[in-house]
Amino acid sequence: MNEHTITTQTPSERKRRDRDGLHKRRGIWHYKLKIAGRWRETSTRTTKYREARRIREEALEAQKKGQLPTDMAKWPFEKAASQWLDGRTKFVAPTTYRIDKERLVQLLKVFRGRRLCDITAAEINGYQVLRASQVSPRTVNLETKVLRMILRTGKLWTRLAEDYKPLPENKRGPGRALTPDEEKRLFEVASRNPDWVAAYYAALVAANTTARGCELRGLRMMDIDLIEQTIAVRRVTTKSDAGCRLIPLNETAIWAVARLMERARMLGAIEPEHYLFPARVRRGNPNRNPAGYDPSSPAKSWRTAWRELTKAADFRGLRFHDLRHHCITKLAEAGVPEQTLMSIAGHVSRQMLEHYSHIRIQAKRAAVATLESPITVN
Repeated sequence: MNEHTITTQTPSERKRRDRDGLHKRRGIWHYKLKIAGRWRETSTRTTKYREARRIREEALEAQKKGQLPTDMAKWPFEKAASQWLDGRTKFVAPTTYRIDKERLVQLLKVFRGRRLCDITAAEINGYQVLRASQVSPRTVNLETKVLRMILRTGKLWTRLAEDYKPLPENKRGPGRALTPDEEKRLFEVASRNPDWVAAYYAALVAANTTARGCELRGLRMMDIDLIEQTIAVRRVTTKSDAGCRLIPLNETAIWAVARLMERARMLGAIEPEHYLFPARVRRGNPNRNPAGYDPSSPAKSWRTAWRELTKAADFRGLRFHDLRHHCITKLAEAGVPEQTLMSIAGHVSRQMLEHYSHIRIQAKRAAVATLESPITVN
């Protein structure tokens, strides 16, 4: 058998090969798919016939399942990210939108200019390694979650999912709970400085209602009912629909909220839609009142005051958000049922419910232990 007979194909073999939907162009195998009534040519990016057949068959299967990459797949990452973010405005709260936008900043630094379809699992893993040296695993996982959602929009995540693994996170819980003595010391110190008054009152409310900082800053005068002793947390200020809730106020929270309302009125908050924490504004702002505040906008934060007062009270590293954890812990230790706890706290994950259930049983054990009395043996 000579060399010519080895490479020569019979007419039937050539016909069968021609019906496989593949054809070569400059040595690379291509195939066509009919999408939205139009034939589109796609490269397999391989010169190997068997590999090209496998890629085409997978594409046909993905087309049947509605998982075929969309036109967005060929867009630069920044363009796809922008469109994805614009689409989020109709489905998420403003706070969630803002957080998503912030998480995109680091992703854009790495993937800007890359076509969505060219992003590989190895590149995602490289991003995880890079960011893990700078921030916590939790932050890295939340940033890659945004990347995954963008890739899903382009119908590209399925091919990468098997090779992706999130970074292991700390399972001990999201925050810190104070002892009664620590809580007393924190608020005694916070009450001493007039410059900390907003942070002090806000901390008292958070520690007695489970409210997040963003939820407190989003409160308007009309959200507060001192007669019914409640505050209403609305969707625009919370993480999800589960966060919308009516929270009852105990005596401490009522006192703090009343002081905040007095402060807000002094700063120009006289209309129902005005904010409980008016924003401080710069000179020349048309909405600036004589006190230097704009009650039609919420304060951005009380970060500086909080940092100063926690340092003065020797609680370095204590986050304002830890007061929410502190309040939920106290409710769990008091034996509050899960459904009631979720009604007060809003969004609480199953993992965290299990965490607080553990706190609850520990508190019960401690209570039962106080009943023990020494046994006298004659």
